[in-house]
Amino acid sequence: MLKEKMLLLKRLHIVSDIILTIFAYFMADILAFFLVHGNLPTFYQITISTQNLLVIAGIWGFLILNQNSPYAYRTKGYRDMMKPVALLVLKGISGFLIWIFATKSTLPGRLFIFLFLAIDLTLLFALRIAVVNFLHIIRARGKNCQQIIVVGEGVIAKKIIDDIRDNPKWGIRIMGILDVEDYDQLWRYRDIPQIGRLEDLADIVQCNQVDYVVFAANRKYIDKLQDAVSLCEKMGVKACVLTDFFNTKFAGMEMSEFLFRPAIVYSTVKEDQSSNFVKAAFDRAGAFITLALAAPILGVISLLVKLTSNGPVFFSQERCGLNGRRFRLFKFRTMVENAEELKEKLKEKNEMDGPVFKISNDPRITRIGKFLRKTSLDELPQLFNIVRGDMSFVGPRPPLPDEVRHYDRWQRRKLSVKPGLTCLWQVGKRNGTTFEEWMKLDLEYIDNWSLWMDTKILLRTIPTVINGTGK
Repeated sequence: MLKEKMLLLKRLHIVSDIILTIFAYFMADILAFFLVHGNLPTFYQITISTQNLLVIAGIWGFLILNQNSPYAYRTKGYRDMMKPVALLVLKGISGFLIWIFATKSTLPGRLFIFLFLAIDLTLLFALRIAVVNFLHIIRARGKNCQQIIVVGEGVIAKKIIDDIRDNPKWGIRIMGILDVEDYDQLWRYRDIPQIGRLEDLADIVQCNQVDYVVFAANRKYIDKLQDAVSLCEKMGVKACVLTDFFNTKFAGMEMSEFLFRPAIVYSTVKEDQSSNFVKAAFDRAGAFITLALAAPILGVISLLVKLTSNGPVFFSQERCGLNGRRFRLFKFRTMVENAEELKEKLKEKNEMDGPVFKISNDPRITRIGKFLRKTSLDELPQLFNIVRGDMSFVGPRPPLPDEVRHYDRWQRRKLSVKPGLTCLWQVGKRNGTTFEEWMKLDLEYIDNWSLWMDTKILLRTIPTVINGTGK
C-alpha cells in the first residue's frame, strides 16, 4: 500500500514538473515581450509554438524519468535538492536549443532563454520546498512516519540513532534496540531502550508495527545476522544492513553493482558524472581545436628541431596513466639523440629526491630544446594524447613506470585520476619543491577536484608559459 502511494505521488510530482515548465515557457514569453515593448502582450500578440511546447514537454519528461530517485526528500536538505533541479533545467534547455538548431526552427531570443531558465528553475525548486515543508508538517502530526528497530550496540548503531534523533523531520521513529550480545542487564541510548536480544526479533515483529529492521552491528556479527535477515524475509519486513564496516580516511563509499551484483564501492575519486562529462568533453574538444589553431606553430617547431640536431622530431616514451595504464606520451624532442644512454652517467648529479631525475643545465638538452622547455612548447604534442583520451588538460603529470615502482604506497594514489598537461605543481614552485611535496600537491588536487579548480589551474598556467618559467 505504501509503495503504491509513493508511486502515485511520484507520478503526480512528474506531471507537476512538466506543467510548471510549460507555465515557465508562457511566463518567459510574456515577460520578454513586456521588457522589450514596455507593455503586456494582448492575446493575439502571444506567438507560442505548439510544437515547441510539445518538444519541451518531451525533453523534460525524458530527463525527469531518467533522474536517480529525484523525489526522495525524507533525508534531503534544500541544498541537496538544488543541484538536481539546476542540472535538469540546464540539460533541458540545452536539449531544446539542439533541437532548434537541428530542425532550423526560429531561434528564441537570448532574453527569452535567460528568463525561461530563471523562471523554470525558480518554479521547480519552489515546488520541492513546498513538498518538503508539507511532509514536515504531516510528519509532525504523526503521519507518513516509518517505524524501525535497530539491531546492534556499537559505533555504527549509535551513529544511525544520533542521525535519526537529531533529524525528527525525517519522520523515522526508533521503536527500540535489539542487542546482538547476550547481556543480562538492559540499557538505553538517548532515551531509546533496549527491547530485547536478537533471538527476540520474531516475537517483536509479530506483535508490532515494524517498517524496517536496521542491522547496524559490527562486521564480526555477520554470521549471526544471516538468520535474522532470512527471518525478516520470511515475515515480510524490510531488512536494511548498514555497510559502513570499514573506516576509510580518503575513500568515499558508493552503493553500486559489479557484474550485475549489488556491491559497495570505496573510491578516493569524486564520482560526479556531470562534472566528469563536462571535463572529458572539454578535453577532447579543446585539444582538437587547439591542435587545429596551433598547426602552423607545430610545423615551425618540427622544422627547427629537425634542422638543429640529429634525431627524430618527436620523442615518445612509455608512461603510466589512469590506474597505472601504460601509454605512449609524445613530446617535441628537446635532448640529443642518445639522451637515455647519457642519463646513467649523470645520475649522481640528480637534484631531485625520490625516484625522479632532474638537473639544472642538463648537458643533454639542445639549444632549441632549452627554449621549448622554458616556454613549455615541447608539451604541445601531448594534445594528441588528450584527443586519444590518455590524458587531460589538468591532472598530475604522468610518471615513468620505473618511478612508480619506487613509489611509497600512499604516493601510488596519484594514478587514481587521468594524468594531465598541468597541475598544482606546474603552477607552483616546480623544481623548488621536494618530491614528497610534489606528490602531496597531486593528492591535494585529487581530494579537492572541481571544474572551478581546473579552470583556476589553467588560468595560472598561462602566465607560467608566457613568462617562460618552465624547466
